[in-house]
Amino acid sequence: MKPIPTKQAATAPRSRSVLRTVRGRPRLYSAICKARLFYSRRVAGAPARALFLRNRNLFHMSEFEAEQVKCLRATGYTLIRDFISKELNDYIYRQADALFHALEIDPTRAYSVQMHERPSLDGLTYEQLAASEKMIALREPLIQIPEVMGIAFHESILRIAANFLGYVPPLYRVTLVRDFPHNPPLHSSNFHKDNDESDSLQIFLYLVDIDDTCGPLVYIPGSNHYDVRSCRPRLSRDLGLAANDGRLSDEEVERIYPRESWARLRTGRGSLAMIHGNGIHKGPAWADSANPANRPRTALKLDLHGYKRGVVRDLRENPMPQTDFERLSEMQRLFAHPTFVDAQARAMAHAV
Repeated sequence: MKPIPTKQAATAPRSRSVLRTVRGRPRLYSAICKARLFYSRRVAGAPARALFLRNRNLFHMSEFEAEQVKCLRATGYTLIRDFISKELNDYIYRQADALFHALEIDPTRAYSVQMHERPSLDGLTYEQLAASEKMIALREPLIQIPEVMGIAFHESILRIAANFLGYVPPLYRVTLVRDFPHNPPLHSSNFHKDNDESDSLQIFLYLVDIDDTCGPLVYIPGSNHYDVRSCRPRLSRDLGLAANDGRLSDEEVERIYPRESWARLRTGRGSLAMIHGNGIHKGPAWADSANPANRPRTALKLDLHGYKRGVVRDLRENPMPQTDFERLSEMQRLFAHPTFVDAQARAMAHAV
């Protein structure tokens, strides 16, 4: 992920003139986005779609799973409470918390907002990371916390994802992340869409109770369809405003979607949230960024992406022991492009 400056410039971030022109014409913007999505899904993504269709027997859904897909298609998000037990959740959280404090982090997966001022995150204490970074991620979570494997490749999650997308995504990334509260909010804590030209599906298994002091995700239901209405809100940078990290302000979103229609995904730990990143959303979003009671949000995060022009995917996303891969089912292996590590490396990584 590219470094993003922390401090706002004196003038608003600038968009390219062609993009500003397109985004200022909602009907044109809508038509272009739909055309690009069609290309991603049906042309560039034809092999991934064919893979899904050849294996339809592996992706037969239960009634419950079909309801989640229906909800995703209608609103762009779904929330499954108590997906795992509190006992398993709390065990994984304790392991993750100890590893974060031991600085077992992956600098290539950090959402670093300060790296323009230094070459890497090396040498920083946990407290310094919490004060300066938007998000940090554990190094090799499938190795360091083996219990994550059963959630990351849970067949129900994979069936819902593949049936919603209509293809086996070319990228499937497993991370375990911790987001820190900041005042003012940074980047993903302001409204935005993740993609305009390919699908982005994000899945969060919350390891902490999510309330207004722990960064709930806020989603605008139905804004993932690229209809004219969802293409009307204007980015701050397009309006010439040096605010909201150049993204969508609450006021601009409220102009199109009444605030009472926003979905705030408050839920207990062990719950699973799925969002189509193509809809308008923000999060983690602390209700009062100045509240001293605000806490970090810790979650297992699964990223699934469609084909995007000019982006080369790393097919070695999820380091895991070969023995774990061999235990995966035929359907689970369709999502796994692992880098294998031997048993000794796993033991060394897990002995923290």
